[in-house]
Amino acid sequence: MTKFIFVRHGQSEANKETLLGEFETLLSEEGIQQAHETGRALKGRGVKVIACSAFPRARQTAEAIAEELGIDKSEIVVLESLGERRLGALEGQPRIHEPEWYRAAEEPDMEPIADVIKRCQLALQEITELSEKGLVVAVGHGTAGYYLLQAASGVLEVEKMTQPKQLGNAAFSEVEIV
Repeated sequence: MTKFIFVRHGQSEANKETLLGEFETLLSEEGIQQAHETGRALKGRGVKVIACSAFPRARQTAEAIAEELGIDKSEIVVLESLGERRLGALEGQPRIHEPEWYRAAEEPDMEPIADVIKRCQLALQEITELSEKGLVVAVGHGTAGYYLLQAASGVLEVEKMTQPKQLGNAAFSEVEIV
């Protein structure tokens, strides 16, 4: 059975301002510190590979973790499949709903949940392939991370998914892919 560690990116400037992040949103100063703390917390776990979403905030988090673990930043693997759910016109706007709404809403210009789940299945395949080199840390996002963790547990139908517990900024969870 494949295991990996999922890390949600550190606090972004959008998180700090209670906005919905856009692709180019960066980490806040606190987010950079959080990412370094996470890297220190992962020392001694045998991490061999770091993968991250293409979103800059995930990349910054991965780089801070790599620095703490002594892994060359040039070895970080960028996986498009780990990207956050695209929210269309809502991106960059104030967060006015609870996190559950953004996971479940199916607005016309939002990335369909079915597409997010398919992307997460691809991410799990990619993580499984990377794990041949050793333990993988996968840095991603809150909403897409929720679907990734559900898919890892074998749950692919939205109506069967457990009540979400969104990881905090720079928090991590050890995951088994079933």
